[in-house]
Amino acid sequence: MRFIRQALALIREEKLFSGIYITGTALAIAFTMVMAVVYYIKLAPIYPEPNRARTVYFEGLRIEADNGGMGQTGFSSQAYEEWFKPSPNIEYCSPTLLAAGTGKTMGRCHTFVVRGKDDYIDVIRNETNADFFHIYEYDFVSGRPFTDKEVEDKESVCVISDALTERLYGKGVDAVGKTVQVENGPDMRVVGVFRGGSQLAPDSYADIIQPYILTDVHFGVRYQGFFSVVATVKDDDHLKALKQELDDVAARTQQAHPEVLDAFSFGGANKKSLVLTSDMETHPMHVLKSENREGSLSAVTGWQLVKHYAGILFVLLFVPALNLCGIVAGRMERRSAEMAVRKTFGARRTTLLNQVVAENMVLTTIGGLIGLALSWLSVYGLRTEILGMFFDNSTLNTAPIVEGEMLFAPTLFVGAFVAVLLLNLLAAVVPAWWNLRKPIVESMMEKR
Repeated sequence: MRFIRQALALIREEKLFSGIYITGTALAIAFTMVMAVVYYIKLAPIYPEPNRARTVYFEGLRIEADNGGMGQTGFSSQAYEEWFKPSPNIEYCSPTLLAAGTGKTMGRCHTFVVRGKDDYIDVIRNETNADFFHIYEYDFVSGRPFTDKEVEDKESVCVISDALTERLYGKGVDAVGKTVQVENGPDMRVVGVFRGGSQLAPDSYADIIQPYILTDVHFGVRYQGFFSVVATVKDDDHLKALKQELDDVAARTQQAHPEVLDAFSFGGANKKSLVLTSDMETHPMHVLKSENREGSLSAVTGWQLVKHYAGILFVLLFVPALNLCGIVAGRMERRSAEMAVRKTFGARRTTLLNQVVAENMVLTTIGGLIGLALSWLSVYGLRTEILGMFFDNSTLNTAPIVEGEMLFAPTLFVGAFVAVLLLNLLAAVVPAWWNLRKPIVESMMEKR
């Protein structure tokens, strides 16, 4: 406690140094925390996506040619039903219009719901099956998700978000049992109202979700359409087995239905092949690799990821911290005479080192808390501008929803804080320890 009081007295006596130190620490923490929050939103199991660690995405079927040419289209419902639905290695599996795993909202997702005569509401629509609600665990404020039987029977049902419910019917009205009219689509009976998520989780964000079978559209080629496929696997063994299974499916399909390979023409190609499992990983690695591709279909290695994110961490955290190290080290040199005088009067080396540690911990703690507050204010207050730089999503033209769980991630703050604290302590303790080893007379002769 005595050391803390001395540290607070130091702040009052050396206002310039303390201000620079605290500001530098705050900025280092704030910049790092903003990036940490961004990647926490991208990777962590936030609502309504708690199964991200087990979620696998299939953006579409890919055609590769021996001359290096590549092309990709979405799946048709037939491709989903023949290739993915029967798999024993998949836990849950669903088609989706939301371009799963890309962070984007596709054009077919944007539609209108009729609210009245000449009154339309722009909404995000998804078309899925009942498994979708096991992969993405929405909270239903009323009603329930539609069932497998309702999908199989092609019933005109849907579920809508609480925000859309309020826009259509007003606050406090239960929409279950009401009919929703979608532009260029069937009238659908609402069977459930779910708590809407954030546009920052585009794989699950939608205003209205309906059975995929109601408006099935394909390109005229049996396996090509507009869907992506999202699935969950129980563990890595099932993931490996699924990859082998789909490789076998692709080989059999291109033999039995060679017309699938004609979706793209590659000049000079002698051989084309169907690929279903390119870069097949669970959500975290899929996202990291997808956003670091140089081209839309280029592969990314693990070493490239390490270099990329190590570079970001170095710039945001270690460069400001190293600047602080120079400031602190210079100050400790100036205090060498003070340390020598205190040693003359019997102060032990450990006592002096403990004081240096306490002073820096107090200053770093104050700077860290200010930096944390700055990062929260930045992410929330400037969420459209800041998050718009990191999320390629057309729904971010308005201020995105930032849930509390996205900001309050203690592990992220503790990690950034500990890194800055260790660097700052190292910058202070090493010069102090070195000076304390000098003879008292030599230390007192140092320039002050």
